[in-house]
Amino acid sequence: MSVDASIACREVVEILNDYLEGELPEAERVRVEDHLGGCEGCTTILDEFRKTIRLTGMLTVEHVTEAQRATLLDAFRGWTASG
Repeated sequence: MSVDASIACREVVEILNDYLEGELPEAERVRVEDHLGGCEGCTTILDEFRKTIRLTGMLTVEHVTEAQRATLLDAFRGWTASG
């Protein structure tokens, strides 16, 4: 199957979170699914997103060291500050 050229890989990757949360409008969801049906790279990224969500959902406070927590908080602060 060929890749849906109406949506680029970069755009698909940028909206995968919304796709996974079911927040895309119907037409855009269909475009993403058509693209995923023919793009092994984007399908791999989607699988990695799903795996990451599943694994991080299993974490508890006890699994994260103070150093890791500080690193994550710094990264989050930098991400939110950059808008």
